[in-house]
Amino acid sequence: MGVFRAPCHCRNSGRGFLRQGFLGFGNPCRHESNLGDYGLGAKVIAFVNFKGGVGKTANVVNIGAGLAKYHGKRVLIVDLDAQSNSSLWLMQPPEWREHTRSLRKTVYQLFKDQIVGTHLFDMHRAVVRGVPRQRYSLIASLDLLPSVVEMITIEDQIRQIHGVAGYTVLYRALRPIMDAYDYIFLDCPPNLYSVTRNALLAAQYCVVPYIPDYLSLSGFEILVDHVNEFWHRMSGQFTARPKPQFAAFIINHFAKQRNVFETGVNEFELALNQIRPSGKIHPKAVCLKPFVRFNVHVAESTSEHLPVFLHKEDSIGAMDYADLTQNFLHHFESVL
Repeated sequence: MGVFRAPCHCRNSGRGFLRQGFLGFGNPCRHESNLGDYGLGAKVIAFVNFKGGVGKTANVVNIGAGLAKYHGKRVLIVDLDAQSNSSLWLMQPPEWREHTRSLRKTVYQLFKDQIVGTHLFDMHRAVVRGVPRQRYSLIASLDLLPSVVEMITIEDQIRQIHGVAGYTVLYRALRPIMDAYDYIFLDCPPNLYSVTRNALLAAQYCVVPYIPDYLSLSGFEILVDHVNEFWHRMSGQFTARPKPQFAAFIINHFAKQRNVFETGVNEFELALNQIRPSGKIHPKAVCLKPFVRFNVHVAESTSEHLPVFLHKEDSIGAMDYADLTQNFLHHFESVL
């Protein structure tokens, strides 16, 4: 197993990303006394829930696309899930297969390098710029670091890296490119294993996609406790910055005509108010409005490999996401 080595993260290193490419993992430089804090640069946000089917990838893709298309933000989506849903939503399958044929241009290689001690990952070559594409870029400032099914194997292998270093692989990889983006969205797998834990230590904030029902409520409370317990265990070794904050919650698949949904939302907001004094979530954490209604056009947009805005601009889904993106932006730039 190779030795885990930190990259140079001096102030000017990240500025060369778009011109010169990723600096890679090298020896620690004299500027780095520890991992440091983020300071200026991108807001790194992990979209996390250990339940699948809660709308997580739809939130990542459509809010990310909305921020880039309508608000001029520079957005990078990092697909950390072996299912590669974000990647296949924003890339045509032939384009995805061609790009990921060389695993060096995927998030898989980022982790593999640190497991076996190689230096094959190159952020500059791996990031797909201006997704989605149809002979030309449809959203110039939306970028994607794609995933592959081989990410399944990373969970067991990453345990070969002992201590906190195994959980800071993603954090170290993102630091040199912080100045290149306004937002970096981490689309986590539906579990709380090693890759998701990397996302938690890389992120400043967590967003929880949520479906308002009883099982989701009990799962949410477990999620909050687990993340806080994990941070407590790591905090003695990882002193770079405060713990990632649960900052916002997104209600998906909402159906107002169903009483169970109204009841579920009320119970969830009550649970938030009960948890808030404990410090386990951000004191200003909220359920962002509007709640995202189930809409067939959002589902259709996946097979078109487009955000819902570009698939059906006048649909309920597009309108919900347009309003949600506006409120998301206000929350993360003016409220927190």
